[in-house]
Amino acid sequence: MENKKKIRGIIPPTVTPLKEDESLDRTAVKRLIDYCISKGVNGLFCNGTSGEAMRVTDEVWYQNTIATLEYADQRVPVYCGAIDSSTARAIEKIKEIEHAGGKYAVCTAPFYLLNFGQDEILRHFDRICERTDIDIIIYNIPETTQVNILPETIAKMAGWGRVVAYKDSCADYQQLQRELIAVEEYDISLLNGAEELCAASMLFGAQGCIPGLANFVPELFVRLYEYCAAGKIAESYALQKRIVEVRKILQVNGCWMSAMKYMLLAFKLGTDAITFPLEKLKDEEKKKVQELLVKTEVCI
Repeated sequence: MENKKKIRGIIPPTVTPLKEDESLDRTAVKRLIDYCISKGVNGLFCNGTSGEAMRVTDEVWYQNTIATLEYADQRVPVYCGAIDSSTARAIEKIKEIEHAGGKYAVCTAPFYLLNFGQDEILRHFDRICERTDIDIIIYNIPETTQVNILPETIAKMAGWGRVVAYKDSCADYQQLQRELIAVEEYDISLLNGAEELCAASMLFGAQGCIPGLANFVPELFVRLYEYCAAGKIAESYALQKRIVEVRKILQVNGCWMSAMKYMLLAFKLGTDAITFPLEKLKDEEKKKVQELLVKTEVCI
């Protein structure tokens, strides 16, 4: 079970720091990576949903891939997003990740056009695995792709040599429980992507979590991982309650990404520049974030 052993723990899906012209802020990328690693995270996932991967330009996407690999400098594994709407487009991104020296690519099911069933998902990942020499992490995020990869489907792919991990962000505990059972005999790491389910998922066998707020409060999630690994249920529950309170920051306005970008500024890790036409937080919304940080005893 080598993949279960090495792909585990807390893996922040890194925010992509931007300048006001939406070019990549490489200085902030380094600052964010150093900050997360210094807090004990077990890996980094660049160009995911929290990284605005489907909103930044292709140039920013590629430069962020290169910068993250360079600045991580093999201190922790880097999982590179290759998220796109079709198999061919995802493979193009994987080839660029290969060229940049990446060892892992994270891919969703194809989206935009109506999905025609689980067989389409299987065909998609089968071709991806055929056309690459690096390892693949399957990413289920129905909220954005409108496609749900079912537990029975991931079980079929769990034995494929190139598939090493599965990130589930469906935020459905019933489905997560079925997935844990479906893949427990396979050498595939199961990673939860829903912050509300971090404690429950890891206590019941998930190898780790990929929570967006770990960009800013990684120590909370690292401690939670340690509690869960030690089977400390009461301590895990108490820390999960605190994380739920911190997560209210993402609900101060209609766009959680705006709140994430403001957190980048509040923690002095970058600016709050965001992809157009999304808007930055208004002053009253920033005040709410600051109040929640004080209430949850998060230091900045």
